[in-house]
Amino acid sequence: MQVKDFSLRTEGDPLLTQKLKPYEFNKDTDPAEIEQTMIQLMDKHYGYGIAANQVGFDQRVIVIQPKEQQAFALFNPEVIESDGEYEAEEGCLSFPGLFIKVKRFDNVTVKYVDKQQKECTIKLTGMDAKCIQHELDHLDGICFTTRVSKLKLDLARKRQRKLNGRTK
Repeated sequence: MQVKDFSLRTEGDPLLTQKLKPYEFNKDTDPAEIEQTMIQLMDKHYGYGIAANQVGFDQRVIVIQPKEQQAFALFNPEVIESDGEYEAEEGCLSFPGLFIKVKRFDNVTVKYVDKQQKECTIKLTGMDAKCIQHELDHLDGICFTTRVSKLKLDLARKRQRKLNGRTK
């Protein structure tokens, strides 16, 4: 797939439930172009983060925008440390209008490679930690809808239908 073909994928797209393969530098795709295109799509849809499978790309890349920082891409990210518990409402660009309270770690340290192929780590807390965990779940084919009980999901879907102007 070419970067110019990236577009937001929504609920029901099979790529959202697939575990993605590692990103391979030195292939056809330019990491800077991937980063730029994913940031543009995230901004267009008013997101704080977006994962590669949400834009139709099947490799382990996410983009996040921590508070008071520029948005950037993380290639082959993985959590190396986590602690604390944090529960807050989450939304997802691939599930418009659906908001669910999800438990996450309050603090995470993530190891990743940047677009220049430099190994990096980042420590995030609170909302930023929640966001990166949400995006990392996407890379493993896990949607936030699977992190709550059926009852909570049903109630959230009812609210979603109201937000979208439907009553049933």
